[in-house]
Amino acid sequence: MFGIELTFSYIVSQVFVVAEYALLGASYLAKKRRMVVIFDILSMICGIVAYVLLGADLGMAMSVIILLANFYYLWDEHQHSARERKKLHKRDYAVLTIVLLAIAVMAWLTYDNVLSLLSVAATVLYEISIWQKSTKVYKFLGIPIAICWMIYNGFVLSIFGVICEAGMLVASIVGYMREIRKS
Repeated sequence: MFGIELTFSYIVSQVFVVAEYALLGASYLAKKRRMVVIFDILSMICGIVAYVLLGADLGMAMSVIILLANFYYLWDEHQHSARERKKLHKRDYAVLTIVLLAIAVMAWLTYDNVLSLLSVAATVLYEISIWQKSTKVYKFLGIPIAICWMIYNGFVLSIFGVICEAGMLVASIVGYMREIRKS
């Protein structure tokens, strides 16, 4: 079946993939940025385990970067008032720069081939989407992010990754439509 060996490790990876995407879907439906970040943190932990089990180094590296950046965003949510968080500050630009540099370094260190760069594109779009602090933009950028991850998951032979990412595509579209109706 598509060159996939149904080993114990592969089956466990797919269980973590389903958990990852259930949590990610919840993030697209969350109304507050804090809950988006919390769901994303839990999702990335599951994703890291899944990519380790799949031997997908670049996908795992991108998930680690997203996880670490999300800890900053969660800290920002607790440290600053809602009014203060709405504006972008020098620290926000510094964090984005550091995250983008980390993405570039990890992409260089774990590069597999051109298709593996889809995880890099998805990660860059994701970081920009959550960094700019608008749930509307986050949900809109979820659409191309889902497409990139769907293709990448096909590349690393994660069947449930492809299926679940198709669900995320729908969730991001629904979340974005709700944002449009609300505004």
